[in-house]
Amino acid sequence: MIDVPTLFAILCLDSLVIAATVFAIRAGRLQDGQASWIAALLCQSVAMALFTWMALRPPVPWAIVASIVALSAAFSLFAASMAQFVKRPIPRIALVLPPILLGVQHVLWMDDFISRALASNLILAAQLLLCAWPLWRPTNEGDQRYRLLVIASFLLGSASTLLRFGELLLAPERLPDLAVSEPINAFAFLLNHANLILGNLGIAMLHRERNRIAAELLSTRDRLTELFNQRSFVQQAAREILRAERGGQSVSVLMIDPDHFHEINTRFGSLAGDRVLQHVAQVLTATLRGQDLCARYGAEEFAVLLADTSQDGAITLAERIRARCNEAPVGPDRVQFTVSIGIAELNAGERDASALIDRAEAALARAKQNGRNRVEQEGGRDEL
Repeated sequence: MIDVPTLFAILCLDSLVIAATVFAIRAGRLQDGQASWIAALLCQSVAMALFTWMALRPPVPWAIVASIVALSAAFSLFAASMAQFVKRPIPRIALVLPPILLGVQHVLWMDDFISRALASNLILAAQLLLCAWPLWRPTNEGDQRYRLLVIASFLLGSASTLLRFGELLLAPERLPDLAVSEPINAFAFLLNHANLILGNLGIAMLHRERNRIAAELLSTRDRLTELFNQRSFVQQAAREILRAERGGQSVSVLMIDPDHFHEINTRFGSLAGDRVLQHVAQVLTATLRGQDLCARYGAEEFAVLLADTSQDGAITLAERIRARCNEAPVGPDRVQFTVSIGIAELNAGERDASALIDRAEAALARAKQNGRNRVEQEGGRDEL
């Protein structure tokens, strides 16, 4: 039979090692519930150390109370960590109340092991279900496998705790305390050990996947406007052009540039200039369709690829963008500005995204030369 005190000691050591590893890797950069995760592991290691000590010698009242409060606090911190990770808050009372209730209950029922154990296992099982609850609703971050792994870990932990609860109800005489090497004890804590490893591996992979997505966004997005950057735009535009050619659809490109942007920076400062660029990005995001591509193409230049849109449709949309950019002053400096827009439509048989963009830039240059605050299409026709 596996020695239960040894299992407690292994759980204690595992919790400490995982906590130390996470802290060493993320020291100074803890985020998305990682601090609560580490704190949960430390509380769990304290609880396991106390259980180990009590399994080897006659337990004293303070250790009995401290161990169950530490374990319950660990589960509350795990739940808080998961809630912080997915940004779905759990009511604070649901996190604080279980450790308090168990502490008070153990003080009042110190001489009644069965009553203490029944209440403990029921409340701890509910806490493990609470840990899984924030992850239950799917996210759009591509972390489905890891979420399911963590959820399964918490559900199995709850099941093993309920297993002891059922055993206590049906045959309380077989379970006088946790130190006895009964099969139910050994099985429950072996399951808890597997859950500790798998659950924390899943949590680590959740954070790794989020960091990977963040790094990918940094490589494809402009930090200031959160639009695509030039490199990403050209790559996606090339794919969209090939798709449009196969389907015989129209594609148009808009090149947009705030007028007199250098003067805005000189007069109001670079922060005001940044707010102007962010405002243009917000107008574009609010105006465009989901299938359209939008990027910060240069220092102050924006590029838009309109899928399944002819030049006439592009002109209508460009006029709407031009009007919205000029609707209201921007920022505390009340900067009023206009934009110029150049338009080009994909020619039949054309496959070069760069050539299409160059023609739209040429139309933008004509809009600037012809007085700014205007929309101009390739070929010289213009709209004011």
